[in-house]
Amino acid sequence: MSKVIGLRRILPLAALAGLGAITVGIPTSQGADPFVAGQPSTRTIELPAAQAERATARGRQLATALGLPGVSQRAERLQDRFEHRTYDEVTSLDAAGREVAIARFETDGTLAMAIVLGWQPGHGSRVDLTSVERRGRAIVRAAGLVVDGQPSVHASSGSGGWSIAWSRIVDGVPVRGDGLRVSLWADGTFHGLTRLERPLAAAPIRQLAAGAARQAAEAWAASRYPAASRSLRVSAVDRAWLAPNAGFSANGLDAPAETLRLAWVVRFEASGPLAERLRSVEVWLDAGDGAVLGGDVIE
Repeated sequence: MSKVIGLRRILPLAALAGLGAITVGIPTSQGADPFVAGQPSTRTIELPAAQAERATARGRQLATALGLPGVSQRAERLQDRFEHRTYDEVTSLDAAGREVAIARFETDGTLAMAIVLGWQPGHGSRVDLTSVERRGRAIVRAAGLVVDGQPSVHASSGSGGWSIAWSRIVDGVPVRGDGLRVSLWADGTFHGLTRLERPLAAAPIRQLAAGAARQAAEAWAASRYPAASRSLRVSAVDRAWLAPNAGFSANGLDAPAETLRLAWVVRFEASGPLAERLRSVEVWLDAGDGAVLGGDVIE
């Protein structure tokens, strides 16, 4: 059985608005209309009037729960082909018709994102670390969400605010990119919230050992970088749930895969002349059969 640590199953946000039960949102497949590099990834699609009213009601109730600014809301449905997601975006407007906040909901009503627009320097003194975590948990509860475990709390660079993040972990393995993050201004004022929980493929019944994954990755590196493979040294071998990509395929898809898979992530650090062109290389190997799922190059 899968165990999710850090981000548990979402409580019905619609309970705040009396709109009925909601389950965890699953991204809508965009396989019939894939993303093409160079084209806009997001576009507006039709939103039936009844669904627009429900989305607007959710936006109002969320605004009340989190204290978001605005006196009116408008809703539209957006399709993001790069991220394989379709969501309802509710924009809050002030009395002058200016956009002041945005909330995004999965099509089943699950909260995906909320943010207050504009720079908010804050009016109070800077909150301390303990207050930040307490404030972050209160915001999560107010949004109708539930988290487990100890979050990562740190000062945000640039804004001078705070970030409180709960990572998603399934069967003891981190899910790259998934989790819940709350952003606060320095005085603890709400700035934003993001939540991502993508679908996972079934874990392979029989899995490669770490040593076998390392050997497969070293063989791949020798083939991929024949003239410089001696300049690549394995620095880490870890498991992760991740979205396969076309990082090492000349003719692959431009967007990462919709469903995440369990993989061995083997990182190589570069040395010698090769280090002048790149810092490290990651290759992702299917945890079951060792097939290359993609990877990343840090220059």
